[in-house]
Amino acid sequence: MKRVIILLVALALNTASAQGTLEPAQFPFWAEQVWTKLAAEKSLQISTRLNPFVWRGDFNGDGRQDLAMLILNTKTKKEGIAFLLQGKKPVTVGAGQDFGNGGDNFSWIDVWHVEDRGTGHGNYLGQSVTLKVDGLMVAKDSSASALIYFRNGKPVWHQYGD
Repeated sequence: MKRVIILLVALALNTASAQGTLEPAQFPFWAEQVWTKLAAEKSLQISTRLNPFVWRGDFNGDGRQDLAMLILNTKTKKEGIAFLLQGKKPVTVGAGQDFGNGGDNFSWIDVWHVEDRGTGHGNYLGQSVTLKVDGLMVAKDSSASALIYFRNGKPVWHQYGD
């Protein structure tokens, strides 16, 4: 009986801490290389504050899966998003760099998910966009939200509402 309890406790502890033990080696090989270089150059680390803290999508429209990951600038303690794009330079938003109405610190985000290419999105100003690439919806639950997507190789902020 003691062995069963010990095993259950060990499994529970391992499951509870699994989110915080991510190693870049768990990424696809191309992403591991890009992330390691980016993290060193910009003093970044992966933030595991949200679950999931990494999303897959074709964010630049080249037909290959890219990664969007929640990041933390270790110097400023500001959060943001890093887009690791296969075969392209990575792009970061937030984490000390102003971007759209999101500002330079995305610690306000508590909900995010991938929006599929081809979906249409409007906002409170009557502006609409139909995604030609996968996008990333970011939001403060029951508050402001926005869509981040790439157009001509650059990230675009499309505010939904406040």
